[in-house]
Amino acid sequence: MQENEVATRLEAARAYARQAQELIVSRISGPARSLSVDTKTSITDMVTDVDRAVEKLLVAGIREDFPQDRIVGEEFGDDGGDGPFAWVVDPIDGTTNFIYGFPAYAVSIAVRDLSQDATVCGVVLDVPRDRLYEAARGMGAFVDGRRISVTGQSRLSESLVATGFGYAAEVRRAQGAMVSELLPLVRDIRRAGAASLDLCMVACGELDGYYESGLWPWDFMAGAIIVEEAGGKVSGGLEPTPGAAMTIATNGAIHDELRHLVVSLAARHGSKS
Repeated sequence: MQENEVATRLEAARAYARQAQELIVSRISGPARSLSVDTKTSITDMVTDVDRAVEKLLVAGIREDFPQDRIVGEEFGDDGGDGPFAWVVDPIDGTTNFIYGFPAYAVSIAVRDLSQDATVCGVVLDVPRDRLYEAARGMGAFVDGRRISVTGQSRLSESLVATGFGYAAEVRRAQGAMVSELLPLVRDIRRAGAASLDLCMVACGELDGYYESGLWPWDFMAGAIIVEEAGGKVSGGLEPTPGAAMTIATNGAIHDELRHLVVSLAARHGSKS
């Protein structure tokens, strides 16, 4: 029964993500592309009317199909629900990219089994590249129906690593200092600006590793299960599980070395880990 419940929700998550993609594309198509943009915690932390419209669409679909499930979203918070499952949604991960037309933003949807306190499936739809990443616990990870797996790179010095930056100036200063020390120790650094896509790129072998502090559950939950089901590893820095302090995802082979380095650099530069 539990497997059927998860499979039903994964199928629904795919459908919701595609509906969200259609809405996003419809709003930015044509010569009269315009967005209503507000700021949240700082001038660099932005939200658009499209973010809110997409989240409204997702919530309406989930509420109609799974009325007992809890829903947690980036823009509206916790929608309650007393069932055994919770949906964690990010309507547009990478809003700054979306506003500028930079092609790296996604719809992210994760489903958690509250009785196990674990994510059981997740979907990340890369809107500009039209790629649908998905995974269910114990069933592997896929992009557009094709099974994916992490790289076999075992040398951190030859690894391509991604990261991201926070919104507050002082946080960025510390994170920049960390990058300046990490850069000579790895093959190169990437910064795409959408955590869910960074995680999926680890899962499909386009990156060897990724780390970032300041993430919320809707930023990483769907991507994290996709990494794990692709054979990778996800953890916090000092904590065993990912969270606001630090999220680290790798192919597994470089995990301990990257984690130790990130924790050390964070401590040196006064950043979270």
